[in-house]
Amino acid sequence: MASSLNILRDTIEENGTMLLIAGCFNHVKEVDKREKLVQDYLEWYFFTRNSQCIGRFKDGLSTLNLLEKLKQDPDVFVNCMCSSQSKINAEAIEDIFKINFSEAGSSWRHEEGRTAAYWADYLLDIEASDKTSTCDPSLEDILMFATGLRAIPPLGLQPRPTICFHHDGSLLPVANTCGNILTLPIHKTYDNFRCYVSFGILNSPGFGQY
Repeated sequence: MASSLNILRDTIEENGTMLLIAGCFNHVKEVDKREKLVQDYLEWYFFTRNSQCIGRFKDGLSTLNLLEKLKQDPDVFVNCMCSSQSKINAEAIEDIFKINFSEAGSSWRHEEGRTAAYWADYLLDIEASDKTSTCDPSLEDILMFATGLRAIPPLGLQPRPTICFHHDGSLLPVANTCGNILTLPIHKTYDNFRCYVSFGILNSPGFGQY
């Protein structure tokens, strides 16, 4: 961002050691050379200094001819190879969970069906509120509580997250992040369900991971 040749030279001098290691420490005569200087440094930082690691990574990809497939169809592998910063939504969280219901026709099944509906409504309400209420967690908080992760991995979660239900009068949700099992409490009303689930998640801050 240097606006003059003197500022550019001062900046180069201040970062001389870093640029010298990268082989980019040169005497510049024009301020327009700043873009080339930055480009040369970035190429060294990301590629040259990591050339051995990159080489080993390419060797590993070549083992099953995956490297050639990546070169032929790079767009196909983007979701698997590159992280995404896209914001998770209620539908995505609902879809990753498999719900374990009791036998159809049982008294427990009726209560579980109602609670599953509460769960779907809860996720939508959290998404709509977008963390404007301090009484509710964010969708990322919910995912962290259930799985130990704040984002859904490109290849999904193994084992697949499962929802079970409390039938012992417990009021709060319980998570087993090793098995990706979320156990939801049974409540008669949606307001109670939301209150206790939010309280349980907000007071179990992810083993210090955030």
